[in-house]
Amino acid sequence: MAAVTGPNSRPGWFAVPAPVRELFKIFPLTTLPADPLPERSPERTRPRPRLYVFARSEEDARSGRPSFNPQCLKWQTFLRIAGVEVDIVPSTNHASPSGALPFLLLPTIAQSSSSPTEPKPAPALKPTIPLTGSKIERYAKDHSYLMISDDSFSSSRIEAYEALLSQSLRPAWLHTLYLNPLNTPLLKTLYLPPSPILQIPSLHALRSAATAEILKTTRSSIISPDQLLSDATDALRSLSALLSDDEWFFGRPEPGLFDAEVFAYTYLILDPEFGWAGDENSLAKCLAKFGNLVEHRRRLYDRCWPESRGEK
Repeated sequence: MAAVTGPNSRPGWFAVPAPVRELFKIFPLTTLPADPLPERSPERTRPRPRLYVFARSEEDARSGRPSFNPQCLKWQTFLRIAGVEVDIVPSTNHASPSGALPFLLLPTIAQSSSSPTEPKPAPALKPTIPLTGSKIERYAKDHSYLMISDDSFSSSRIEAYEALLSQSLRPAWLHTLYLNPLNTPLLKTLYLPPSPILQIPSLHALRSAATAEILKTTRSSIISPDQLLSDATDALRSLSALLSDDEWFFGRPEPGLFDAEVFAYTYLILDPEFGWAGDENSLAKCLAKFGNLVEHRRRLYDRCWPESRGEK
């Protein structure tokens, strides 16, 4: 309803004061276009998939260097085996929809108006659902132009060897990195916030979670570092026997997911730049005894990171 004005009436509640009206005549209101979305916004159009992983720095992510986390490195390696190009984005568990890394965001597709006569609105972005685990594997295989070894021909056999990694090698990895006091500076560099105030509770939470995971996996009431190392050595010995003189596991002509999973541990265990404390990396001493596993590590690194060939 318009405000009633006249010689004998006072301005209504919604009447615009005369000085303001004159101001807007000089500087009329203009609706500005929306600002572009930030580069890292998940809603921005992406020409390539994005793999969110643990990374030491933005520079490491941009250059596609191997992640320092075995689970992230497994899928990063498998995508490289498949020849699927992705952008690496440094992230944390807190940013993951599932609460864990890695996850893969597919390219977004801009959808424009279907009618050429209608005004063209801002393109709508087709939403994507984060992919994890076996869905990343499926995506890699569906979009690969290379031959990838199929690990499904004998799932029970593969599961038995995967158990060596999850039940014997991983607990020793967790103990070495998370619970060995000598590697505390490394742990702080990799996972803890920079604030000293937040580091103490975060360190306690990480070590509590690692302890619980080790005890659950080993089904023991106490943690024995010597037993963990012995079990890890037995697992590496079995993997070495499985690989034998072949280039890739199970005698395949090309590497597959299991090769990537083994590499995710062997690469980091022997990485001279990882930051292990002095000679305390007993896992490296154990792994060095199995030359074919060391060569498998080198071979897969040269294949998947040819731009860095000769560095490791």
